[in-house]
Amino acid sequence: MATEASYLVSYRIAQAGEAHTIAENLIKPRVLDITMLDEKSAKHLSTVPLSNDTVSRRIHDLASYVKQELAARLQKTRFALQMDESTDVTGLAILLVIVRYPYERSFEEDMLMCSPLPTYTTGEEIFNKINIFFKENNLSWNDFIDVCTDGAKAMTGKTAGAVSRIKK
Repeated sequence: MATEASYLVSYRIAQAGEAHTIAENLIKPRVLDITMLDEKSAKHLSTVPLSNDTVSRRIHDLASYVKQELAARLQKTRFALQMDESTDVTGLAILLVIVRYPYERSFEEDMLMCSPLPTYTTGEEIFNKINIFFKENNLSWNDFIDVCTDGAKAMTGKTAGAVSRIKK
């Protein structure tokens, strides 16, 4: 039960985008400060593991599970990709790949990957990043239906663009 509570708190911390230390330094001490708890309940709550390392490990576990679940879903269905290269606030080029696929009785849309790119990005580099992700997660290009992009040259070039490489 303490482990389950630790995962739930870690999930909430990740959702809020807070530092991992908030559990150990703020949440746990404040929960134990609540005077309505009897000594037995307070002792029980103090057994919930919420150290910085534990919260970090739990968030990593949760992210790995989500990635595995998405890969398992995509291994059973056909899907389409939406790719975009963007630049973050520090000037780092980032490849974002969104996947759309049928699941149960509707269509789902999830982020498949978010990966940094070199300064001068080519269609080959973009394709290679996606292809490596496919191989690592046992995804098949045979299940791929189509791709859409923002029209950038590295994405849409006739021979060297990522889209043409994907379609080959």
